[in-house]
Amino acid sequence: MTQDQDAASEKVIDFCRTHFRRLGAEEFVRLGARPDDIAIAAIASAVDLAQHFHSGDPAAALAFVRRTLAVMEEDLPLIGETMQ
Repeated sequence: MTQDQDAASEKVIDFCRTHFRRLGAEEFVRLGARPDDIAIAAIASAVDLAQHFHSGDPAAALAFVRRTLAVMEEDLPLIGETMQ
């Protein structure tokens, strides 16, 4: 990706995360849904979207979600870094 493409991608990701969280999760909490159920539904929805964009292939969708979670995990600070 070019630097411009990377910046555009980050904007889309940030917008979607905020939008989904505000309009989805917060509304469901107001309706009485349990946070764990909302989180599970969000993960299942991510798999559904990935499957849609990977020509309906469930294995490709799960592999995509796993890779994405691994990248997100790599961005987490190490425990020692958070305790300084």
